[in-house]
Amino acid sequence: MNIIFDLDGTLIDSSERMYRLFCDLIPSCGLTKDEYWGYKRNKANHKKLIEILYPEIKFEEFQKIWFLRIEEKRYLEMDCLYKDTQEVLDNLCQSHKIFLLTARQLKYNLLWELDKLGLGGYFEDIFVTEGKRGKDDVLDEKFRYLPLLAGNANFFVSDMGEDILLGKKMGCRTVGITHGFMSGKRLQKYEPDYLIGELSELLLLM
Repeated sequence: MNIIFDLDGTLIDSSERMYRLFCDLIPSCGLTKDEYWGYKRNKANHKKLIEILYPEIKFEEFQKIWFLRIEEKRYLEMDCLYKDTQEVLDNLCQSHKIFLLTARQLKYNLLWELDKLGLGGYFEDIFVTEGKRGKDDVLDEKFRYLPLLAGNANFFVSDMGEDILLGKKMGCRTVGITHGFMSGKRLQKYEPDYLIGELSELLLLM
């Protein structure tokens, strides 16, 4: 069996990194981390959040600086593993092939972070969009893997609705995980085959 994972919000908790950068870019931000993520997880993206709370901020400038800084190492150092990430990957890699698909921009910094967090050796291959294309395009480019990954014997795990749709397109069983960027209510709208709250629940599906 093959399992393809999203990274941020699925295997890695990047909530602190994103909250801290948001506060750094908007010094007047008075939101707590819980308040910020309450907006984010319930469909208030940065554009809407800024329009509602910080109308003096020009979103286009904010967005440009955000993408320039969000993968700087000093922010990446704020990421951490979810409590069960290592245990689940240790278990799965014994009898399954694990792939990583991520929308990160800087592959070098991504590999640095994976090694830092102890995740570097788990993946058969790592697919990175590098800010140049969509995840589906990356997989199309790696077409030799599509027959390997397609089919109901394989799983696609993510906290993002668009990934659930991509997994369905590939013919995989899709697993939405609710500890990341989208609430369970939002993820359910994409009709994943399974909806879980923690990675350890994935072991019960194998």
